[in-house]
Amino acid sequence: MKITAVLIAAASAGNAEKRLNKISGHMYTLLDLMENNTTASENRVIRAKSWVGKLLQQAGEINATLCDSIDAVPESDDILVFDQESYCKLTSQVQTALRSYVRTFGCQETYPKKNFENTFAKRSNRVKNIFSRAGDC
Repeated sequence: MKITAVLIAAASAGNAEKRLNKISGHMYTLLDLMENNTTASENRVIRAKSWVGKLLQQAGEINATLCDSIDAVPESDDILVFDQESYCKLTSQVQTALRSYVRTFGCQETYPKKNFENTFAKRSNRVKNIFSRAGDC
């Protein structure tokens, strides 16, 4: 029984790392699109980069191996598919994926602060708004 729990925890940790890497790749794609394909000012791009860095750092601080995450079943690759064609849709998908990552792989014991989940949701919404305004969504 203990071996099974350890194997499940190890599998979810690998899945968590894969998912966070996929999300961060799409965040950097959004930053690139914002910088090159929108009328966003240089200050707005710098602001977006700052917020993206904060979000990814906070998401990376979650230790997925410490939680008994029953919800963290291995996901198929089609769940991690993002729409690269639509800037506005990608903006929404990345925000949703980040919040889902925190809910799925995090637990109260692994959060850096007490009210982490709510604060993270507000910050991810702020980043979505920055990207949405830049792309006129």
